Amino acid sequence: MSVTTDHDQGQICIASTARYVPRARVRPDVVLQQAAATPSFARDTVMRSVYADTLRWSSEVAGLDPVDPSSRSVHVALEARLSLSEMASKVAREAVGQYPGKDDLAPDQIIVCATSLEHDLALSCAGRLHSELGSTGVPFAVGQLQGMSFFLALQVAADMMASDERMHTALIVAAERWLPPFSRQAGTLTALGDGAAAVLIRRHAGPGWRVLSVNVCTPAFPVASTGTCVDEVAVLEVIGQTCAQVGLKPAAIDWVVPPRINTTLACDVTAQARLPVWRMWYPDPGDIGYLCAADAPAQLHVLLQTVVPADGQRILLWSAGFQGQAACAVLEYRGSQP
Repeated sequence: MSVTTDHDQGQICIASTARYVPRARVRPDVVLQQAAATPSFARDTVMRSVYADTLRWSSEVAGLDPVDPSSRSVHVALEARLSLSEMASKVAREAVGQYPGKDDLAPDQIIVCATSLEHDLALSCAGRLHSELGSTGVPFAVGQLQGMSFFLALQVAADMMASDERMHTALIVAAERWLPPFSRQAGTLTALGDGAAAVLIRRHAGPGWRVLSVNVCTPAFPVASTGTCVDEVAVLEVIGQTCAQVGLKPAAIDWVVPPRINTTLACDVTAQARLPVWRMWYPDPGDIGYLCAADAPAQLHVLLQTVVPADGQRILLWSAGFQGQAACAVLEYRGSQP
């Protein structure tokens, strides 16, 4: 299934971003040896069942994934205190607080992205943020698409804003916290870290990063594999489709932001898509791990805090799921009204 959003090339804009990554680091292959906070056999049994049913990253969640020996030199971010919803609340408030001239902004819509679950299964992260921020729309969550969740949320928010003139702002919040019984080691491909990020989008008004196009592609059937994998062909197709929709040649991209899944994967896809490899924004993935649903917005936040944009510069973000999903988005900076 392929879904596309192209709202007259940039009718929505990135208003503000926020990111939280805990300072603690741990080797991913030893995390399962640590007990979860307030251990509960019954709770862990339920969590194991939920994970085994929803995350088909290996044939059996309870079993040990093959561990890449190089992972012993990799460390991932570990959140020892805040819950998933507490991290989400932290970045949500920060993103809303950064909105120009609106100290008490209540977003019209809140969308939460997460692949991991709250250990308090009765708690709704989306409901909590709705209560805290006083959003006007009914909150909802997008899950089980790993890194694609943010792209789908961006797409849905753009569609909602295009069809409802009363909606002016939407807040997308992504958070991950990986606790036992789930392993942080996703086969030999990547290791999962904790963290959260938020992006506030609005109807265009004044200078900002406009969302030119978003594409999300999911396979009709799960990719047949006994381990964790990425469908590079699907990723290349969705990147080409997104660039073609906005009339861009790959060389016209100023910053390429791949997922921090795997360095080899990022370089290979970027090169095969004929994107400028030297323009790839890719901090060392071994310092915090792959943030999954929070990865793309977290990467975007750091990039936007680093660059001084000029009119017409463009950012291409892409991501990939572990069952053949692929997604891509193109942003363009406009320093003045079109």
